[in-house]
Amino acid sequence: MSMRFHWAAIAALVALLLVAGTVTADDDDDDDDGILGDTGKGLGTAAAWGLAFSTTIIIWKPGLKYIRANADKIVEDGLWLKKELGKANRWYLKIHYWVGASAVLVGFIHGVSMNKWEVLFWGGWVGMLFMSVTGSLLLWKWPPRKVKKGARLLHAQRAVLVITIVLLFVSHEFFD
Repeated sequence: MSMRFHWAAIAALVALLLVAGTVTADDDDDDDDGILGDTGKGLGTAAAWGLAFSTTIIIWKPGLKYIRANADKIVEDGLWLKKELGKANRWYLKIHYWVGASAVLVGFIHGVSMNKWEVLFWGGWVGMLFMSVTGSLLLWKWPPRKVKKGARLLHAQRAVLVITIVLLFVSHEFFD
């Protein structure tokens, strides 16, 4: 893919997240809607959907491994299927990177705009940031092997994801 396409895709994703923030906003008449009002709430919804999509990798990776291992049993030309799965995986991972990073950014804007500064509200965002940073370390070429290995172990921890989701759910459901 060309560099122009990447920048166009990034611009489209940012525009989509901003539009989704305004479209998905709740119609509550609360006086405490934060700086951006309903748009801030909608950005939170967009960030939640971004987090939800980026966690689909939990299903994608094992499914991909299973299909690759059984490619010869599924279709006659197992090599063709493996090549196509490799292409699909590279495409999926690029989307996973950008949607995950966008969810972190949109979540930050949501948090600032809602003007909630309690630790519980920001704990979930810190978890999202942590997963994004460790995921980024897996992509870059400069970290030493030990750093990449540690980043992979931390990034793939289900406990971090579960704690992040619990913090986000508890803070938004019970303390909002």
